[in-house]
Amino acid sequence: MHGINFMRLHRPVLNNIISALNKIINENFYTDKVLEYIFKTNKQLGKRDRQLIAETTYNIVRYYYYYQYLSKSTDLRKIIHTYFIKNNIPIDNLSISKISIDEKKEIPDRIKYSYNEPLWEEGIQQLGKEKWIKEASALNESAALVIRTNTLKISRDELQKKLFNIGIESKKVDDVPEALIITNKSYLSQNDLFKAGYYEFQDVSSQKVDHFIPKEILQSAKRIIDACAGAGGKTLHLSALMQNKGQIIAMDVEEKKLLELKKRSARAGCSNIQIKPIDSSKTIKRLSHSADVVLIDAPCSGTGVIKRNPDTKLKFNKENYSELIAIQQQILNDYSTMVKDNAYLLYVTCSILPEENEHQVKKFLNQHSEFSLVKEQTLYPSDGFDGFYMALLQKKQS
Repeated sequence: MHGINFMRLHRPVLNNIISALNKIINENFYTDKVLEYIFKTNKQLGKRDRQLIAETTYNIVRYYYYYQYLSKSTDLRKIIHTYFIKNNIPIDNLSISKISIDEKKEIPDRIKYSYNEPLWEEGIQQLGKEKWIKEASALNESAALVIRTNTLKISRDELQKKLFNIGIESKKVDDVPEALIITNKSYLSQNDLFKAGYYEFQDVSSQKVDHFIPKEILQSAKRIIDACAGAGGKTLHLSALMQNKGQIIAMDVEEKKLLELKKRSARAGCSNIQIKPIDSSKTIKRLSHSADVVLIDAPCSGTGVIKRNPDTKLKFNKENYSELIAIQQQILNDYSTMVKDNAYLLYVTCSILPEENEHQVKKFLNQHSEFSLVKEQTLYPSDGFDGFYMALLQKKQS
């Protein structure tokens, strides 16, 4: 199912996998944070052990309901043992009880693709069964490792050559001029090219977001506001596309994320980014009618990026989802006030569910007649990369 070449599994490695899954499944922590903690507190683990722990943990989270179903148990050890048996992973000095795996009877789709009930039902309801299953299947694949060339410092061709010279192979993406897909496993954040700011990690779909703003708008913009900037992947890309001209105001309610952007910005040589934490509604009011483009990369269900965050398959619940829908509408209403007349609003989510996307934009347009839809697009995981939705709106002259 996973096509991973595993080495023999030793007891310390097994214990760390059990510990990680217990925190993720039973204590509701997120996979990346749990693994980060385990690696930080177990310095003695070698590179291959770390790789094995990470890949095994992610694979079991990704197919948790499937292995639970095969093991006929909610006991984590039995689920893990079933995974080992199913994937022919030898376990060093560890006797495990025989588990019978009966795959002759047909496994329900939800279990086969391994999604919790609320998310499975939501997907079918919003996309239809055939489309949802296609996307649910694609979301179970491993995410491609993609970098974005920082064109403020280097061209894509030059970067590709320099990477090749240090043993990192890549291929170009035709319709995204800065993107390189890494084709051999490499530690990409520990080399001099990364430290020099020649590239950032950013999926192809995420890179398409800033390109969704027409070039002539970007080049003439005096001020762009990235209103939910986070750690600033799209902010840095905007800075490069604007060739460090004009002003980008990067905003977020979490100041900690903006501090990370500050570090990344310095490494990338971006000189037109100003950081502004949103500490009250006054922050938004002070920027009223001031931006040529406002980018709203709204908080969302993350259904488009399950390849990277398989936890969503376990943690999605209807109550949180309903709250997100309300937050998205509130953010659209509040942050759209920063758009100047004749200027643009780009609404983005990393979700593939229409209720967070087309439906939100339609509702917003019904309430704000001063805005009109220029264009919209959904990028689906079945196309090979992350799922995203983008809608470019224009504000009329008042």
